[in-house]
Formats: sequence, C-alpha cells, structure tokens
Amino acid sequence: MEVINDELVYRGLETIGKVTFYQDIKDMQNEFGAPIESYREGNRAYFQYSSPTYSFANQPLNQEEVDHIRDAVLIMSRFSGIPGLEWVDELLSKLELGTYQEVRDKKVIAFAANDYLIGREYIGPIFKSILQQQVLNITYQKFTDAAIKIHIVHPYYLKEYDNRWYLLCYLPARDRLMLLSIDRIRMLEINPREIYIPNERFDLADYFEDMIGVSRGEEEKEIEKVKLKFSPLMSNYVRTKPLHGSQKLVETFEDGSSIISIEVIINHELENLIFSYKSGVEVLSPDHLRSQIEQLYDDTINQYK
Repeated sequence: MEVINDELVYRGLETIGKVTFYQDIKDMQNEFGAPIESYREGNRAYFQYSSPTYSFANQPLNQEEVDHIRDAVLIMSRFSGIPGLEWVDELLSKLELGTYQEVRDKKVIAFAANDYLIGREYIGPIFKSILQQQVLNITYQKFTDAAIKIHIVHPYYLKEYDNRWYLLCYLPARDRLMLLSIDRIRMLEINPREIYIPNERFDLADYFEDMIGVSRGEEEKEIEKVKLKFSPLMSNYVRTKPLHGSQKLVETFEDGSSIISIEVIINHELENLIFSYKSGVEVLSPDHLRSQIEQLYDDTINQYK
C-alpha cells in the first residue's frame, strides 16, 4: 500500500485505504482471473501469484478488447502519412501484426481527408509543440495580404473544418487568441528563447461553440438569432443533420417545408452553408444576413450573364 500510495501521490491522485486495497485484489481474482493465493506465516498474511512466471501486465486480450483496439486502429489510420506523425504508421504496423493483421485489408469506414492540402507537413510538428508546450515562430501569409509576417505564438488547439486544418494560438504581442490556417504557413520553427504560457484564461472548448466553422474575426461579434425557411426536401436534411447545436424547429407547414432557428455568430462559413442549399432555403432574419445572401445571388447571376 505504501508503494501504491507513493505512486498515486506522484501522479497527483487520491490515495487508497485497506478496504480498497483488498477489494482490488479480489477484483484481480474474480474479474481478470489472476491466480492469486494467500498464506500465513505467524501473524502475517501474504499474497502471491501461484505461478512465478505469471504477470498481470501480460494478460492476453479478450475478443471484446481486440475489437475495441481494431476500431481505434481504423480511426487512427486517418492520420497515417501526415509528416511529423510517423509514429502513427509505426504503431499501426505493430498493431496489424498477428491478431490485428486483417485490419488494413478490411477497412469499412472512410473519413473525409485532403491528401493534397498545402501545409499538411506542419500538422505533426504543431501537434507535438502543443503537447510539449513549445513556443513557435510562424511565418504566415494571408490570402488577402501580399505581406509575409512572422508571429511568435503559443499553440493551444488544432481544429479541422471542411478538410482544412487550423491552429488556435495565443499571440502575446496583441494579448489575444489568433486563428491561423495551416495552408497559409510558410515556415515554422520552435522558439527556445520564449517561455511557454499555458492556457489558463480561455475556454477552448467553448471557443467554436457559438458559430459554424472557425471564423470569428478580430472584432467581437454578438450571437444573433437566425431564422431559415427550408423547402420540403431540404427540411428532411436539416432535421436529420442539424446546422448547429442551437437549432430549433419553429414551424412546420402542410407541404413539408419548415422554419428553423439557430443562435450563432454570423460569419463567412454560415453564408457559404446557406448558399450551398441554393433555392432550398430562404433567410427570413436577420435583415442584414438576408440582404447579404441576396447580394451573393445577384453577383452570381451577373457573373453568368
């Protein structure tokens, strides 16, 4: 118990008492079939494995555990081939040996991926820098700006949207979070001179909660209630695949069309999503979004004329 509790304290976990200690031994016997036997010498009781070669760590996997690992391998294969994450390929190769050798031959699931994404070689190094808490020098060029800038950033979060990868990072020069598109990075290197600032101010889990996509912009925007009317066919799609977590059904009509509402920050991705439904959707409110979508349609018609 002393050895166990020392390890728990080292890991920052709560220590255990005798009741838990003895219950764990029973669980090892009853649930995992560990060959544990007890014997007495004087007033002391001792526990040991009946076989000196037995190790709890070398237990063979049952079929359920094999199935779970196989599922995990299929999901991990999504990252196969990404520069900087070569350990994934190595791990997959090991897992596919013996019990798992049929994994690669029997793939039954595919993920959306862009193997030709510019800058994908930076995903692995950025991922490692987040885990190892390393400051980065990122040479960056926006689509709308010919100038190339170098940002000193503290990487916090990698996010994929619409087959593109983005880095959410802290920019000390402006004391704010900044979103960088991976495909706009021109060079990346670790900055050993700067001390990494861990995230203790921002709720990264909620950062993308109030919008569709990733674009929040530099100016603080308010959440707005958006009402959309969908055609009968498109109504079925948006009911089974909600546009956003805040989606609510406002009204349903006899012909099958419906009105839904979402509460989001209005951004470029929302406009693109609405535009993708073509004539199957109508923006009812707010007025400025309705006017923006109307202008997009006018521009498109004029282009074809």
